[in-house]
Amino acid sequence: MTKPQFELEPIGGECFTINDRGRTVAIITSQGYVDWLLKSPMQAGPLVSSIRKETHLSYTLGLKLELRTPAPATRLEHLSHSVEDGGARLVLNGQSEADDGLFSTHTRALLSTDPRHTRYEWAMETRITCNAEKPVELGWIEFNNIYPARAGLGMLHAPVKEYRYTLMVDRDGVVWQFPHQHLMHYSRKISRLHFAPGTLAGFFGEKTGSPVVIVHESPIEPDWAICDMYYDLHCGARPTGPIQPGQSLTFRYTIKYLGRAESEKLLEAARPIPVDAEDRAAHDYPRLELGMNDFSRSVQLDRPDEASGFRTAPPKKVWDKTTGHSTRGSLRITNDVSEETIWTAEPPTNIPPETRLRIRAMMKAERVAGKGAFIRVRYHTYHWHPTPHIEWARTLESPPVAGTTSGWVEVEVPELRVPKQEFDYLVAIDFVLDGKGVAWLTDVDIDLQPLLQDEPRLEEQETQHRSRTRARGRAASGSAASPAS
Repeated sequence: MTKPQFELEPIGGECFTINDRGRTVAIITSQGYVDWLLKSPMQAGPLVSSIRKETHLSYTLGLKLELRTPAPATRLEHLSHSVEDGGARLVLNGQSEADDGLFSTHTRALLSTDPRHTRYEWAMETRITCNAEKPVELGWIEFNNIYPARAGLGMLHAPVKEYRYTLMVDRDGVVWQFPHQHLMHYSRKISRLHFAPGTLAGFFGEKTGSPVVIVHESPIEPDWAICDMYYDLHCGARPTGPIQPGQSLTFRYTIKYLGRAESEKLLEAARPIPVDAEDRAAHDYPRLELGMNDFSRSVQLDRPDEASGFRTAPPKKVWDKTTGHSTRGSLRITNDVSEETIWTAEPPTNIPPETRLRIRAMMKAERVAGKGAFIRVRYHTYHWHPTPHIEWARTLESPPVAGTTSGWVEVEVPELRVPKQEFDYLVAIDFVLDGKGVAWLTDVDIDLQPLLQDEPRLEEQETQHRSRTRARGRAASGSAASPAS
C-alpha cells in the first residue's frame, strides 16, 4: 500500500478537514473535537467541503476524540498543525485553558498509518499543567473522551449503533466486558479494578474492527469510566493527592482500530462484569421502547439494552407492579402537596429526520387537584454558537387528566413531525403530575414511522383519527372494570 498524503483544509467557522488523496479522514471542530470518519486508506469516502453542524454527544459521524481535556475542563484556545514525511504524517497541536486559569493543557495528536498502511491511527500526548498558586485537589483527571460512531442513535428508536460492548484489560491481563445499557453506571465496578500502562479499553461488537485506546505512559495509575447514557469512554486517572503549583502530568496513548481477528480474540477471552442482586435491586427500573409499554419489564443490566428507562425515586416516583390496564404494571406519581413532579425517560433519544412520532397511553387519576397529569415531549437540539446551549424547539403535551377518573382514560400527545433538515434533534419524554394527588400511567404506545411522500388529505386523516378514537374508547370502557384497574 502507498503512504497517505495528508492535507489540512479550512472549511469555515474555525473548522477544518484532514484529507488523504481526495477523501476526508477527519473533521476538526472549533471546540477541539476530532470527528474521525475513515478507518483505513483503502476505505471509500467523500471529500467534505463544509459541515452542517459541529459534532457533539448526540451528533457524531465517526469516532470522536478531543484536543482538549474534559477534566480539568479546558477550552481550546489555539490550534496549529504540521505535515511530516512528505504528507504521511500530520500533527495537530491543541493548546487549551481552564476558565478559572488554574490549568492549561497541550494535546499533540499525530495521525499516521500502521506499518502496512492499511489502517489509520493516532499517537496522542496530553500534558496537563497546574498554573495555580497553591495545591489543587482533583478527584479525577480525564485526558480524553472517546465516543463511538452512531452510539447516540441506539436508544429509543432503533438499534443502529455499531458497538455492543466496552472491553477493558486490567493490569493482570484479564479482559472485562461491560454491556451497553443506560441506567446502571459502572463506576463502582470499574473502581474495583486496577490498570497499568500498556493496557487498553475500547468498543467491541462491530464486524470490521474495534476502536481502542492503549495507554503507554501515565504518571498516575490509569483509570476508565463509561457513561451510562451515551457509551462514551472516559480516559483518565485518579490522583492520590493534590496537584502542586507548576506540576505537569503527561499521558501518552494510542487511539486506533483493531482488526477483526484481534477483536474476536479479546471478545472470546472476555469475562462479563458481574451483575449481582444488589445491582438489580438498586436499578430495578421499567423500560421504555418502541411499541406498547405496559411496564411489566425492567431494564436489562447484564446485556446490551436499546431501551430508555424511568429511574424511580420513591415515594413520589414508583414503579407500581400491582396496578395496570392491560397488565399489572404502571408508573405512579404521588404529590402530597401541590407541585410539579416530572418523571423523564432516560436518556433523551435522537429522533431521525423525515419521521413522525405518535404517543398514546392510558392514564388514571385519584383526587388530583391542579393542572393534572399528562405526557410531555420536549423536542430539542444542541448548539455551540454563540455560546453552548440547548435549544428547546417544541414542547407537546397530552390533555391533562385531573380529579378522580372512573378507570383508565386514553390520552394522546399531538403528533411530532421531524423534517429532513432537522437531522440531529432529540426528544425527552416526560410523565408529569402538576398539582396534588396520585396519577398512574401505562400502556404507552410509542409509534415512530417514516413520513410518507403522499400523506392522506387532512379530511381523510381526521376521519381515520375519529374512527380510531371511538374504537379505542370502546376498548378502554370495557377494560376499566377489569380486576387490574
